[in-house]
Amino acid sequence: MTLIWTAPDALDFWDGYLDWTGLMQDRRQALLPPDPDGHAWAEPIFVRLRTDGLSLADARTALRALVNDPVSDYLMDPEEYRRLDGQAPVALPDEYALYRRLGADPAPVQDLFEIIDIGVAVDLDPDLPCNAEEMATENTAGAADAEEAEEDAARPEATPIIAILDDGLGFLNARFRRKRRNGGYRTRFQAVWLQSLEQTRPGADSRRAYVGTVLTRRQINRWLSALPALDESQVYGALNAQLFPREGHRTTDFSQSHGTLVLDLAAGADPDDADDPVTGWPLLGVQLPPQAIADTSGTHFESYMVQGVRWILAQAARIDPEAPVIINISLGMLAGPKDGTRFTDYQIAREACAWQARTGQPVRVVWSFGNNRLSRQVATLTAPGGKGGTGPAEIVWRAQPDDLSPSYVEIRPETGVCPTDLEVSVTTPDGTASGFAAMQPGQVRSLVNGAGEAVARLYLNPAHRLDGKTEQQPFWQVALAPTNALLAGDALAPAGGWRMAVRSRTSQDVTVHLQIQRGDSLPSYRPQGRQSYFDSPDAYAWDPELQNYWGLAPGCPITRDGTFNALASVTRRQIFSVGAAEWDPATATYRAPDYTSVGADWSVPQPTAATRADDSRIHWGVLASGTISGSVFALDGTSAAAGRLTRALGLSAARIVANTAAGNGTQMDDLDPGRLDLLPVPPGEAAQLGSAIVTGMGGARPRTL
Repeated sequence: MTLIWTAPDALDFWDGYLDWTGLMQDRRQALLPPDPDGHAWAEPIFVRLRTDGLSLADARTALRALVNDPVSDYLMDPEEYRRLDGQAPVALPDEYALYRRLGADPAPVQDLFEIIDIGVAVDLDPDLPCNAEEMATENTAGAADAEEAEEDAARPEATPIIAILDDGLGFLNARFRRKRRNGGYRTRFQAVWLQSLEQTRPGADSRRAYVGTVLTRRQINRWLSALPALDESQVYGALNAQLFPREGHRTTDFSQSHGTLVLDLAAGADPDDADDPVTGWPLLGVQLPPQAIADTSGTHFESYMVQGVRWILAQAARIDPEAPVIINISLGMLAGPKDGTRFTDYQIAREACAWQARTGQPVRVVWSFGNNRLSRQVATLTAPGGKGGTGPAEIVWRAQPDDLSPSYVEIRPETGVCPTDLEVSVTTPDGTASGFAAMQPGQVRSLVNGAGEAVARLYLNPAHRLDGKTEQQPFWQVALAPTNALLAGDALAPAGGWRMAVRSRTSQDVTVHLQIQRGDSLPSYRPQGRQSYFDSPDAYAWDPELQNYWGLAPGCPITRDGTFNALASVTRRQIFSVGAAEWDPATATYRAPDYTSVGADWSVPQPTAATRADDSRIHWGVLASGTISGSVFALDGTSAAAGRLTRALGLSAARIVANTAAGNGTQMDDLDPGRLDLLPVPPGEAAQLGSAIVTGMGGARPRTL
């Protein structure tokens, strides 16, 4: 197979992830039979209104007119439109999620708003069956019967609202119910947003892009009224068939689901235990689209996560505008700027802080810190300065055979160094080298096959201004096509060792951080992705902790530092990140399990804290509820740890309210030592476990042997 690298060339693209994903979509679409009705591709964009030439009221009016215009290239989802139209609490900045027809000319609206982020294009084809119901227009928190209304009014002060964004929420599970006074049960969920890929409807609703459906507590209680004859699996199956009629992993069809397990650790309770205060905690849930979850690179789920947080905050204001809102997000990816400037972590932190500042309602966001310590996805090189003498710094990136998904690596110089001061060379497994060449942000080089199809690209991504003080810096990126085909005729990248080389264009040596983006397959999902990794002769030393040859010798470019979740990199007061702690029965102490990610001195040095996520090395994980009531499964990792810290914050709700009112303290000050145990971290393990190991919050089921 003949492969040739092209010279640097300018390309109109937002970032390498979107450009490469779009190229893969277009190429695969061309291999399928043509759709006689065509497609209506649109890209999600997130915008900030400009008010330099208009009043804010006039800017909102102009945006409403734009998304309501039948011939406009811009649409909105119903919840965002309700906020714009003044039908929902407006405490967030005037920033909105829109959908823009692919290929639309941005010039006519450039004076109305600036674009902060762009997402992966979706097919809004109205000829497809749209089974999603209208986003609820009633006050979802107010859709209560008399008993619920009475208890809502009598809810104790500082009762926390627990919210979760995740995959697979078993919202009918008994652990999320509350016992009625006269027999039977009702749900603790105030509302659940079951997201699916966007669709439009012909007719009067054609100006809205529907992102699944919202279930109110009245609807959920209608199912619970059938107890004890309720078949939970049948309800989930019918909903999944509606929301994902042709494709999409139906997680709640399976016996265990990640979101259910995490939420049980965060806020699950025995509904018959009247003494457990957790049974009175209101719940909100956002179940992300399965296609977004399946893409572990994070390329697809950013827009859904941000919209989900905005929806949660609006719902929480209707439930109790003074109650603390604690949002659990046990999702993430590995590669990223890790300085708080990736759109998702930046925007979620911005919304949480803005909401609290404008309404006074406390908001806390809990991220899992990550489980990739041993993944060999992070490396650090020293790019030599000068043109002569020392050769470039190099490392091998191994792309695995039979990988059905793209692979990516990000290359970023140390803070304060301009990326254009670097040069990058990429050599294929057969020895075809790109060579070094100076590039400017917005330029790419493509590796093309004999048919002229790109099978890899080297990008120098442009900078993006997030606000007046925050800018996402340019960075180098390499994207590979899959090494095996879903469709016959698809262009493939060769599997094997790709050699990455970096050098400085200045006289100074430069430290360079390389991160391979996550690209594996999740449990129960179709096995498509095979994780690529860095390789080095120094990466096979004896490891006395693991008792194998997975150790990293001194001087190895592969590192375990900086292997944490790229979305857990904001250090604002409202944001928590959580590491996993493992109980050691032999010493009656806690330690960091081998998978728990590590912070870095060039980024976030450590998580906020850790909680127990493994009952021992043999009895891995902690026990929580599966999808169906009565089932129990083990869950480990920082997802389990984040769920347990969410519960700890819920038990500390009164302290959070007081700290918010006082406007002081640190994250650790939110944890109530009167209700929790804050244990010291073993020496040398703070980079994995944070400032303390938090225990005593309960949540996990006891093991019986």
